[in-house]
Amino acid sequence: MNASLRHTKGTARRQRAQALVELALVMPVLVGIIAVLLQFGILFVAYLSLTHEMRDIGRWAAVHPDTIDGTSASCTNTSATDLWRQVCANVPSVVDPTRITFSVVQGADGQTRTCTALVGNKCSNRAAGVELRMRLVYDASSLIYLPNNFRLGPFLQVAIPTTLPAYDYSVMVEQH
Repeated sequence: MNASLRHTKGTARRQRAQALVELALVMPVLVGIIAVLLQFGILFVAYLSLTHEMRDIGRWAAVHPDTIDGTSASCTNTSATDLWRQVCANVPSVVDPTRITFSVVQGADGQTRTCTALVGNKCSNRAAGVELRMRLVYDASSLIYLPNNFRLGPFLQVAIPTTLPAYDYSVMVEQH
């Protein structure tokens, strides 16, 4: 009776030790997967915030086409009448405004409707009914806490982008 009881206790100890070894082998992989998922979640929240901001800017630009584009240098030295000021005014808290690049780009018709100066308080390049396409790019390197490139074993290599994909938004310019 004593021998079988000792055999059962020994088997239970071996099973606990085996489970502990298995946990030690699997835990780094699980922690790595969770860290990557959290990193992509942070980047996704920043991208969604920027797309929402870009839509707000696009709606504002459609109603106020007679504004100059401005330069994406800094939010402190912008004019209250330029489009870049609207970018600065609507920046979500998860992004750094100094890492945003905003520009007016070529539309589907091949025209770039930039406005560097107003002539008679009007932007001659933005007539009513034309397309105005804007682009927002964000350097997300400040949001990344993991290495940009790392391997998980011999087969899986993960590369985290430092710049979010450019987001283009087009609006039709409304009547002045």
